[in-house]
Amino acid sequence: MKTSKEHPAVQMLRSEIEFMMSDREALLRVAGAAAKFVEKVNIAKLPVSAIPLAEAISSSVNKLSEESLHEALLAAKKRG
Repeated sequence: MKTSKEHPAVQMLRSEIEFMMSDREALLRVAGAAAKFVEKVNIAKLPVSAIPLAEAISSSVNKLSEESLHEALLAAKKRG
């Protein structure tokens, strides 16, 4: 809760944390959508030029911790 008596540094920190949390939520939605894409895509039907991109997405999704992946899938589910 913001008060007019907060130190300017505290206000700046609060604003930055709020921005980072909003950004995190957006990134979780992207990661969740990417995970769902990886699950559904049939690599045999992709154009050859798209395969490296699909592999990059797959590799990035696989590097997520189980907890982050779970949060990402929940975030994507809320959105879609």
